[in-house]
Amino acid sequence: MKKLLIIASLLLAVGVGKSMAGQADLFSYDAVTIENQMAQLDQLEGFVLENPGITLGQMATEGNALAGMVSDVNGISGLNLINEKVFGIPSFLWGCVFSWVGVLVVYLVGQDKAETKSAIIGCVVGAVAYSAFYAIYYFAIGNAYWW
Repeated sequence: MKKLLIIASLLLAVGVGKSMAGQADLFSYDAVTIENQMAQLDQLEGFVLENPGITLGQMATEGNALAGMVSDVNGISGLNLINEKVFGIPSFLWGCVFSWVGVLVVYLVGQDKAETKSAIIGCVVGAVAYSAFYAIYYFAIGNAYWW
């Protein structure tokens, strides 16, 4: 039974991998668009080099057009470099990896409700993943002598 379960999971993994392999167009890119975006970043770099000590927040308050490129790159909302994460680590990972301790750290250090909510979601996802792996281990591997 144990061998059958392992073979079935292996076949399922191969089948999923093979079905996703046909989506190669997801990895295509437009070189002209990338060159245009890199030229804009070169302009931003030149401005920062000309004005040492300037921050992104100062540029945004002055209404500099180059600061707008950073907060909204190619229509991707949510990429905001002004709002920094707790110690440079995303809140979701704090909750997912460190469980309730990570949520507490994000709550106390970050003082942001959205980041705390993200840490709580990460905590729940981590708990579900841990439970699923434990159940698979217990029923498939750990309980092999009972079958």
